[in-house]
Formats: sequence, C-alpha cells, structure tokens
Amino acid sequence: ILFLNKKDLFEEKIKKVHLSICFPEYDGPNTFEDAGNYIKTQFLDLNMRKDVKEIYSHMTCATDTQNVKFVFDAVTDVIIK
Repeated sequence: ILFLNKKDLFEEKIKKVHLSICFPEYDGPNTFEDAGNYIKTQFLDLNMRKDVKEIYSHMTCATDTQNVKFVFDAVTDVIIK
C-alpha cells in the first residue's frame, strides 16, 4: 500500500511550480490530478511482480478526517481480502 501524504500541500504547490522541475521528463499538464497520477505511476512502475502483487495507492491528507476514514476503510478492505 502506497500512501502519498500531504496532498493538500501538493495541490497548492503544483499551482506555482511545474512538476518538470522535479521530474524533467514530465511533459503533461500541470494539474493536481495529472501530476499526482504521474507520481503514482512512477512508484507503481517499480513493481517487479505486477502479475502476483498489486500495489494500492492513496493520496492522503492526514488532517482531513473524512479522507483518513475513506483511506482507512479502503486499506481495511484490502487487508481483509
């Protein structure tokens, strides 16, 4: 399970700084959704066992109680399965 925390800070920062500053190969739109998906994909592509091991990713904000509850419930479902 991959947690990308501080999504609130990332959402504000991405409005001011293009993702290509940190990832020079990135040439997509500089939106929260597109940039966030690109970063997630960078991690997910490292999975050498895609056929047997799925990685679940969540963009989180630890101070957002609704987000934490949603993520906790999703993680609980994955663990129980």
